[in-house]
Amino acid sequence: MSLRIAITADLHWGHRTGADAVRLLASYLHAEPPDVLVLAGDLGVGLMFGDCLRLFADLPCRKALVPGNHDVWVQADGADYDSLTLYDKQLPHCAERFGFHHLDQGPLLLPDAGLALVGSMNWYDYSWALDELRRRFPTEEHRLHSKRFTRGRHNDANFVRWPLDDVQFTARVVATFARQLQSALATTDKAIVIVHHPPFHGLSFPQQESPLPLDALLWEAFSGNRAMEEVLARHAERIPFAFCGHTHRAREAMLGPIRGYNIGGDYAFKRLLVLNWPEGTVTTHEFGDEASGVA
Repeated sequence: MSLRIAITADLHWGHRTGADAVRLLASYLHAEPPDVLVLAGDLGVGLMFGDCLRLFADLPCRKALVPGNHDVWVQADGADYDSLTLYDKQLPHCAERFGFHHLDQGPLLLPDAGLALVGSMNWYDYSWALDELRRRFPTEEHRLHSKRFTRGRHNDANFVRWPLDDVQFTARVVATFARQLQSALATTDKAIVIVHHPPFHGLSFPQQESPLPLDALLWEAFSGNRAMEEVLARHAERIPFAFCGHTHRAREAMLGPIRGYNIGGDYAFKRLLVLNWPEGTVTTHEFGDEASGVA
């Protein structure tokens, strides 16, 4: 069975820029509906998460998603929920309401195609940068916990509110992903991985010349983790593709036989990748004006 699987990320619906680009992307999908649509996180914040899903709710195809770090932001002081409640309960309920399969809660099986979509928001535990940070900047490790750069602060420090630290939450989501991947591969031949934060280092920010300055090293720390990469490597022969977002930089990289793609959409500029399965061809569609940005 052949499938057209459309994947996008970082729509940031509700941001002050990018609405026209998102509408163009949605119009394209309505004109040429895929067999499966997957949204790879940072869809909208708070009520805007559901508003984003509403744009695609009437598409006549299977739909799935993973949330991104922006989707678990709690912006209102005194809110009666925290980011963990958003992640565990409210976002899955919202996804179901608009006809989306929430991949963090279980894989989407496509048995007629011999395929499963397995996904996770994924997170960061500093492991991509911790050793180098300790070696080169031994007095700066405190910045990992405050998320404070030399200029400015990572907004996750301001709006992600939960009773966990990054290391604990990363361990939790990677362990869940590993179980779900194992379960999916027990019933189907291949799995395509969809995550928000990059699943292996080659899909993170484009590499600068070494040694990295402090702020660039901190972005490495806040972008992913080695544990997810190790899970993928153990099952690499059965994972033909992995897709992610988050960094707003389009990248392609390999992890063994796994072909990895970072979608690369930005606030004002959106990208959609279409995978033709099982042929394995990937085409790119772009909407809006390209602009640089940060996660």
